[in-house]
Formats: sequence, structure tokens, C-alpha cells
Amino acid sequence: MTILYWFSGTGNSLALAREIARTLGDARLVPIASLAPGPVTVDGDFGLICPVYFYGLPLLVREFLARVDARSAPYAFCVLDAGGFPGWAATQARCLGRRTGRSFDAVYNVVMPGNYIAMYDARGGDARERVLGAARDDAARVAADVCHRAGRLPHAGSAFAALLYATFGRWFRRTCRGLDAKFVVTDVCTSCGACARVCPVRNIDLVDGRPRWHHRCEQCFACIHWCPVAAIQIRGRPTAKRGRYHHPDVSLEDIASQQRQAP
Repeated sequence: MTILYWFSGTGNSLALAREIARTLGDARLVPIASLAPGPVTVDGDFGLICPVYFYGLPLLVREFLARVDARSAPYAFCVLDAGGFPGWAATQARCLGRRTGRSFDAVYNVVMPGNYIAMYDARGGDARERVLGAARDDAARVAADVCHRAGRLPHAGSAFAALLYATFGRWFRRTCRGLDAKFVVTDVCTSCGACARVCPVRNIDLVDGRPRWHHRCEQCFACIHWCPVAAIQIRGRPTAKRGRYHHPDVSLEDIASQQRQAP
């Protein structure tokens, strides 16, 4: 059996994980955010599917790899989805993968619709459909490779990729979890609680019907993109004018399912 560990805010990585699982047949999807603290032992083929944040891996994924023991995994692979240039993420995944006791046999990059609306608008219309169509084709090729346990490692990251990560990635690592201090809620909020339900790390609760963040943020933007009335904005950014996005084959309940239950 292949164990596919995934993390996603908008559903892109989950959609990739499902495509791989469908092709493999004998596969189990495990949300990284749902795992209890402590060591994780992988007793089958090991797959990691996650997004790229600021040219590197999300903090939650980095911390997950630090507690994984994959020494007994016969095969290990990683699939990274990015809205564009993946930067240093593939090299970082290979380095962190070695710490699990089982280096990745293959690392793949798949371009998915970008959605970090703090910095740019989310694509819509035909442009989005073209990216999604190409991503489905890429996911099918990755799944076929994984099915045959192919080995595929990208070249070492370029000096440019290393510079981008050194400049932006390290800043992101230092500031990520407190960046939710810039989230604001407008008067269109209906107190539906969708934001709290989709937050993978239980960083949100409702106070007097409004979301309150607790500075454990992963910057996945699930709360922003899944709000049905686009009530959450980012202070100092023109997010009210930018579109929201989630993968068309993934539901709010799918994203909410990765949240670890309260003790």
C-alpha cells in the first residue's frame, strides 16, 4: 500500500493526491494536519503531496518531515504544486526527506492555479481552465510514474532559486504564523463559521459571530478562499478586488476533513 500524506488550503494538492490514489488503486490518503503530535512511522510506500509557499515548503510540512520515520518505505516520492516557479522547494524536499531515513526516489513539480491573493489576483476564466487542464495531464503522468516506481529527481536548484528562497522563504518562515494579524473581517460576514471549519490547524474560532485568529497561521488562505461571501480581507492589500479560488473538484467538507479533532 502507498500512504499519501497531503496538505492543502484550496484543494490543489488534494486533487493531485486523489489522482495519484486513483491510478495506484491500493493507496490511503492521510491529511498531515490531522495527525497527532509525535513520531510518524510509514509502513508502506511513502508519498508527500503539498503546495509551495514562498519558494519552499509550508511550515507544517517541514515539521511533519522532521518527525517521520520512513526507513522501511520501499519507495518514496514527493509532488509539489506551485502557481509558477517552485524555487528551492524541490531541493528542500530532498534535503528534508533524507532526515526521514528514506530519501525521495522521485520529486515532481506541477503547476496549479496560483491563489496567494495577498500578492496577486487569482486567475479566472479560460486562463484558469487552461492551467487546470494542463495540471490534470501532469497529474496523470506523475501517477503513471509513481505506479511504476520511477526515479525522477530534478537538478539541484539554481543560484537564482536559492537567492529567492534566502530572501523570501526565510522571511516567510520567521513571520508566517503571525501574519494572520493582518486579516480583517468586513460587515458582510454572516457568522457561518466556514472559516473556522476549513482552517487545517484550528487557528480560528468565532467570537460574537466573527472569526478570531490565534497566530498559528500556515498562510494556506483556506479561510479567505472558502468564505462564501468573501468577508475576509488582508489589511493593506487590495484583496477585495481580487478573486477567490478553490479547486473545482474539491469541496469545503473535503478541506474541513483534514482538521485534527479537538481533544
